[in-house]
Amino acid sequence: MTTFQKINCENCIKGFCNNCRDPNLCLCASVHHDHKSTIEELFTKKMGEVIPTYNEFKKQMQSYVPPQYTLYGEPLKDIKPNRWITLGEQKDFTEFLNTVGCNPDQLDKLEWCASEWEKYRCAVHHDHSKKVKYIACGKRGLCPRCSKAYASKRAAIMYRWIRQNVADRLDFDLKMNEIVLTLPESLHDMDQKLFAEMIKFFMKCFEIEAYGYCIQTRHSKDPLAERYVHSHILSLNLKTTENRIHENNYYFDVDDMRDIWKGTIFNFTGVDVKGNVNLHTEYMSIIYDQYRVLHKLAYLYRYPVEDLFKVQVREQTINYVQSQQFEKIDGHVENSSELKYVRSRVEDLLSEKKPRIVWCGLLTSARRKDLIDLILNAGLNETLDGTPYSILQIDNNQKPAFRWKSMKEIEKEIDERSKICRDCGSPYEEEPYERGNYPGDNEPIL
Repeated sequence: MTTFQKINCENCIKGFCNNCRDPNLCLCASVHHDHKSTIEELFTKKMGEVIPTYNEFKKQMQSYVPPQYTLYGEPLKDIKPNRWITLGEQKDFTEFLNTVGCNPDQLDKLEWCASEWEKYRCAVHHDHSKKVKYIACGKRGLCPRCSKAYASKRAAIMYRWIRQNVADRLDFDLKMNEIVLTLPESLHDMDQKLFAEMIKFFMKCFEIEAYGYCIQTRHSKDPLAERYVHSHILSLNLKTTENRIHENNYYFDVDDMRDIWKGTIFNFTGVDVKGNVNLHTEYMSIIYDQYRVLHKLAYLYRYPVEDLFKVQVREQTINYVQSQQFEKIDGHVENSSELKYVRSRVEDLLSEKKPRIVWCGLLTSARRKDLIDLILNAGLNETLDGTPYSILQIDNNQKPAFRWKSMKEIEKEIDERSKICRDCGSPYEEEPYERGNYPGDNEPIL
């Protein structure tokens, strides 16, 4: 039997042996003087003598992929996407639209959405976790589920676009700041072009050079109410100085912002707001607050039907078809003036186009080359002794290589990733091996 002893190992540096990796004690056996064998190899040899099938068992263990588990410690057999909405909510929302008199053909499709699934298996290892795909109706703007899925995907694309092209290449923590600007009730019929000019003027006052804004005309807490014009702005703390990109302010005094926005309203419209204007601001890190950033981006990409679903069904803060509002004959709602009004408001909301996001300053396509040059210049810092810096990779402009990823490329990466087995990285089979009806086993936890 081989004995282990402490020896003076010439490969040890300050008592750290390169073979056994013990910082305090070198446990290499005397037979390991050539430093080519390790304790693991010796153990394998001895185990092979005791158990003839050990080497085969070891190979099997090395190729073994441990099973995945849910948060509750249960084995993850099927990889299922988030369904966003429960079956009960889906039924309630469909009944609401049916009550107000929406097109029944559309409602059939809406009620069917995601009620069937297809299952795909790994093309290499059939025993790996299976991928489940719910078949969607695809009616964005009408279906809350499909609208939510669209907004989430666009938010993921935009987040990766900012993260990979900008945030990961800077030497400071890139922040995103959300600013919500509102108008007094008397200006809610304002032309959106004028409102856009006011937004740009306001952002210029704070020297914000990279931002995007979305002008919305509905209140998220009462989407069928009268016109409510406001804007959600997402900015990045980037600024340019002497052809370099630097960290800009990301924390602003709310009182100063209110005063400047109040002055902006007066300068552009002549309306003097009494008291404080309604304004909100908060910031988050692109890298360290990923889910908060995704939530803010998804909010800008959402369709109005998401707000209607939220207040009418999920949170039940407003019931637009309360029974006491309408007359009923034989259990059916009479086509009263109140119901006609609600129907017209719902039809306007469902036919409304999704609010457009406008990117400004350094985030526009026209400034793309400038932004790339600024990021490159930010990495070319002079050495302390004034000698030229060294670069491993340089492009034609004698600057570090920089391949900017387009949103189409990032979307393609996301789509390709969804078709790869998360257990081993092999592709899923192109055709589903099983189909079925959704039994309600993957309801979201509300």
